Amino acid sequence: MSIRKFKQGWIASLALIMIAVLFVGCSNNEGNGTPEASAPPSASASESASAPEASAPDLSPIEFSINTSDDKLKWDTPINKVITEKTGVSLKYDLTVGDQFQRWDLWLASKDYPDIVVLDAKYTLRYKEAGAIVPLNDLIDQYGPNIKEKYGEYYNLLKDENGDIYSLYSVQKSKEASPDTMANFIVQYDVLKEAGYPEIKTLDQLYEVIKAYKDKHPQIDGKDTIGFGAYMAGWTMKHAFNNPIIFGNGWADHGNFQISDADDVTYNPISEQTKTYYQFLNRLLNEGLFDKEAFSMDEKAFQAKVAQGRVLAAYAPGWLVGDSEKALRAAGMPERAYAHIPIYFDANVVDHSNATTPTSAGNYQWNISSKAKNPERIIQFIDYLFSDEAQVLTQWGIEGEDYTIEGGNRTINPDLVAKRMTDINIDYDRGFKSVGTGNTYWFGIGNGAKLADGDYATPLTKDVISSGYDDMTKEVLAKYGKQVWADFLAPVEYIPGFLWQLTPPEETKAEEQKIDDTWRKNIPKVIMAKDADGFEKAWNTMKSEIEKAGVEKVNAAYTSLWKNFSDNYDKMLGQ
Repeated sequence: MSIRKFKQGWIASLALIMIAVLFVGCSNNEGNGTPEASAPPSASASESASAPEASAPDLSPIEFSINTSDDKLKWDTPINKVITEKTGVSLKYDLTVGDQFQRWDLWLASKDYPDIVVLDAKYTLRYKEAGAIVPLNDLIDQYGPNIKEKYGEYYNLLKDENGDIYSLYSVQKSKEASPDTMANFIVQYDVLKEAGYPEIKTLDQLYEVIKAYKDKHPQIDGKDTIGFGAYMAGWTMKHAFNNPIIFGNGWADHGNFQISDADDVTYNPISEQTKTYYQFLNRLLNEGLFDKEAFSMDEKAFQAKVAQGRVLAAYAPGWLVGDSEKALRAAGMPERAYAHIPIYFDANVVDHSNATTPTSAGNYQWNISSKAKNPERIIQFIDYLFSDEAQVLTQWGIEGEDYTIEGGNRTINPDLVAKRMTDINIDYDRGFKSVGTGNTYWFGIGNGAKLADGDYATPLTKDVISSGYDDMTKEVLAKYGKQVWADFLAPVEYIPGFLWQLTPPEETKAEEQKIDDTWRKNIPKVIMAKDADGFEKAWNTMKSEIEKAGVEKVNAAYTSLWKNFSDNYDKMLGQ
């Protein structure tokens, strides 16, 4: 699959994401009112000045509940204390343990949900249709000048097909790739060192280096060496058993689907490319290189094994292994940390996977539930988070503690940079971490974006990131002529949207669940096959069962959804 090329730059991205939101029904992401055929809101000072003046915000103490699956979040932090001083608001975290989707279903059935309910696009639609969340247009008009200013030309992306806004999430104001981006395949430093720092671009090359290392080091610190790790017992199993195929072929990440140049959508887990990857895993397993416990482990168990220093390689995004790498360094094992490098099915792959869109629709969308008694206070709270003052606070921290002003510009405290390399709790303790707001925390506007003072909205530049690396990381990067892991990536491509940002078709809900269950049930059988004949039989069984479960109907529904998204591109330019 290759991503479809649209008109150049952000104008193209903007318009098509508008369509995405249009078909996302409620708002994959959003709102309330009929869209007018006028130009998108401008971020100009003159327009802001002409807007109705809001009354002074209420700063009396108030607490709102919000859901999260992150058990490390706490409100008692220096940054959160300032947020409360500025807004009067504090958050009470409603921790989700186990299957978050099941929890969301239970809330909807019982009509008992947090004041702020953070959902993905699919569940946002369900909650909207059930009347469980409220439209935000009028609230934003009255209390959200900073929300409008930050979204600027992208404000209409928040609206559904009726012009309603139900969700808020972060916006990407930068037009460059974030310097902290990294590839998703990981290889341990010591493996690379013993191999002489070879160029590893293909799965075959990866196999050679991990096999050679494991043959020489069957154990690490008294525990069996794991050549290639994975994780299946949880929602993240898609990251281990679908996404490697996506990125290994250089495709944009449309979840469990491929999209052809003709905009035809097909289910990826029964593709020939997936078969090739499962054959690779089957080979690893039969040669003792794949972790057999992967099929019964969730991501937390995988992270624990990584932190022991005995997993040589894996497909594991940075957000999944970041804390484990910090633990390795803190334990005096920097050589067990990882290079984050792109690895492809073969050397001829053309990489389009480093793709981005103007907004973070799709995941971690903040919605105000119908249960919330003071929705205006929630919007005032979120509006403060979108302000320049709060952008500095939540992304840079507190002046004099987390950063200083030098030559008129903010400079991150070197001690904070150093602590972030080894202390897995520092960002929680300071308050930099929050419930997700898309692909950022606290409604950030993107690394590389600038605020009204001309300075950067976040401290993440290549130099800052590089300065936080330990000596071994710098040494490994230098061997490959790179400064940061992002330097390994293909040039960033701006695309109109990801398929998973659109609300899935309701008419295929039952088929999708059956297909997902069938896929999950069969993966171990395929990968654990004893020989080539056994693999072929297990693969054909899985493919046949998924086809019988209705995959063609699902493909057709998603193809229609995506083509509508694409075909409406031009007409949406003027929304």
